[in-house]
Amino acid sequence: MYGVGYRRFARRHRVAGVYQTRATFFMLGYTALLVALLSPLHAVGEQLFSVHMVQHLLLTLVAAPLLLLSNSMPVLLFALPLRYRAHVGGLFGRSGWPRSLLLWLGKPLVAGMIFVVTQWAWHQPLAYQWALENRWAHYFEHVTFFVTAVLFWWPVIGAAPLPSPLGYPARMAYTFLGWMPNTLLGAGIVLSHAPLYSLYVASAAQYGIDPAVDQQLAGLIMWIPGDVLFASILMLLLVAYMNHEEREAERIDRELDARDAAAQVK
Repeated sequence: MYGVGYRRFARRHRVAGVYQTRATFFMLGYTALLVALLSPLHAVGEQLFSVHMVQHLLLTLVAAPLLLLSNSMPVLLFALPLRYRAHVGGLFGRSGWPRSLLLWLGKPLVAGMIFVVTQWAWHQPLAYQWALENRWAHYFEHVTFFVTAVLFWWPVIGAAPLPSPLGYPARMAYTFLGWMPNTLLGAGIVLSHAPLYSLYVASAAQYGIDPAVDQQLAGLIMWIPGDVLFASILMLLLVAYMNHEEREAERIDRELDARDAAAQVK
């Protein structure tokens, strides 16, 4: 769909470098989804806690923000037949219950709470064991991880059809507040002495890995690489904020120069 939409979009509009960059983001994000869900990583993740944690990071901290950065909704709409394009776009572009629901879910407080609660709830032993024992529950777990991550990153990135309601300082604060629960959860797994999920005890032993080491490694993957990804996004937001302030300063200077020139003419 993206390939078809991009080709049609390029025919209709002049595809500048920004759209090529967005296409790259889409491909990287979609590749992260494929690696997380359809590669051998998925099968091994059912046996080793540490590998399963890599899947979760790919879904929540790699695929979701990259796909939002691609701002792919306009391109995907062009993949639809012409008679459906305006209708589907209007569902979220015009006022109505779909857009109202999306606006409510995209509120920073709502999106942030849903993301954090989902992360912590699924890592509770009862819920996690259920996902390991039931294939459909496992699929549901991954869907909720990805969807809530998309909701969480939407106020940060502001992809179509919802612009971000936050300025850059607020986006950085929001990202930092989402970062801390992830760190605490990872640290809690690392520091837990008892095995949290009994199914991993037997399966890790089959790989010749100490289950306690596998659990600590899983917590470290959530903790350290998770921190690196959150910190990287914060740095990108800081750079974007500095560029935004520089453009605003240049705009103000141009307006002042225009006023001075007009005053001299008078």
